[in-house]
Amino acid sequence: MDSKGQMWKLNWLKGKDKWLFLLMIGIILLILGFPTGKKEPKQETEPTSAVGEAEAEPASAKGLQTYEQQMEERVKEILSHVEGVGKVDVMIVLKSSEEKVLRVDTNHSSSSTQETDSSGGSRKVESQEISENTILSGSGENTPIIEKEMKPEISGVVISAEGGESQKVKAEISEAMEALFGLPAHKIKVLKRVG
Repeated sequence: MDSKGQMWKLNWLKGKDKWLFLLMIGIILLILGFPTGKKEPKQETEPTSAVGEAEAEPASAKGLQTYEQQMEERVKEILSHVEGVGKVDVMIVLKSSEEKVLRVDTNHSSSSTQETDSSGGSRKVESQEISENTILSGSGENTPIIEKEMKPEISGVVISAEGGESQKVKAEISEAMEALFGLPAHKIKVLKRVG
C-alpha cells in the first residue's frame, strides 16, 4: 500500500463529518450508560446485637422484620442461654397489629340560649360543637405527630426446646413467658424439640 492511500484513510473525517462522527459516538455511549431499570435486591444482614439492643431499634430499622419476628428472636436468644434448654424455636401469635395514636388538637365550644315568649313560656336551647384536627410536624414534611405507639397484644406462645422433656425446664420456660408477656399458663406451650 502506498503512503497516499494510508494518509487518505487517516484523514477521511474532516470538518463537519468529524464532529458528526464524534457526536454519534457520544450519543451511543450515553445510551449504553443509562441504567436498564433492573435493580439488584439489597441483601439484609442478620443483626449481631445483644438482646437488649434489639428493643432500641424501631421496626422500620429492621427492614421487613415484623414486631412478631423481633420478639421471637429475642425470646429465642434469651432461652438459648438458659441451662438445660438447648436449641430452641419460638412462635409468638399476636391478637392484633401495632397501633399508633396521633396527636390531635380538640376544640370544644358550647352555647346555651334561654328564650321566653310573650305568653310566658320559656325554652332553653343548647348546642355543642367539637372539632378535631391532626397535628402535623412543623419540619415541612407534613407528617402527623405520633403521640404514642401501642405494641400488639400477645395471645399465645409455643416454644420447642431440646430440654423440653424435663418438667423443670418446662416450668422455668413457662414461668419466664408468664412474667415476660403477662400470659396465663394455658396460653404457653413448651414442647420437646426433635432434630
